[in-house]
Amino acid sequence: MDILLSYLVGAIPTGYLFGRLFNGIDIRQYGSGNIGATNVWRVLGKKIGTVTLVLDILKGLVAVTLIAHFFSATPFICGLAAILGHNFPVYLKFRGGKGVATSVGVVLGLAPSVVGAAFFIWTGVLFLTRYVSLASIIAGLSLPILSILFGKPCELRWFFLAMGALVVIQHRANIKRLFKGEEKKFFTRPAHRNI
Repeated sequence: MDILLSYLVGAIPTGYLFGRLFNGIDIRQYGSGNIGATNVWRVLGKKIGTVTLVLDILKGLVAVTLIAHFFSATPFICGLAAILGHNFPVYLKFRGGKGVATSVGVVLGLAPSVVGAAFFIWTGVLFLTRYVSLASIIAGLSLPILSILFGKPCELRWFFLAMGALVVIQHRANIKRLFKGEEKKFFTRPAHRNI
């Protein structure tokens, strides 16, 4: 039950729902076609994009704290279920986001110091390159290294290694575009005005 509930919470398609609610659009038909906060920010603007980001982070945090605690379950498993829910939501025929924000919530619940350092790395890469995808990939890959530097348990290091690998896999199309010089930079004007 804990795994299923974590998956269903993670699968709540925040960006898709906001697109329908505030602009009457299917966010998957615009921008990158992704339901995540970055595409919502690009298409609908920073206000809705920021709220989407916060709620997607909360999905991961709720899974590893509230759900895991209530069911006396392993936080790692609940966190992974939430991330997979965001990436492959049953509500949208398993076409979801890339799981970065939900992963942030999972790491926040498991190791706040690690997520703080990873955010610093993410911000630095974004500032230097303006590529959210590249910032997310490098921050994701930094998780197991940071967990070692912060002296986290071995099982947490392996879990973060798996999370980082999943981030890379979910960004494989972005990686191809980065090599081709076709990846879009972040600071662009939104395609739709907020209401």
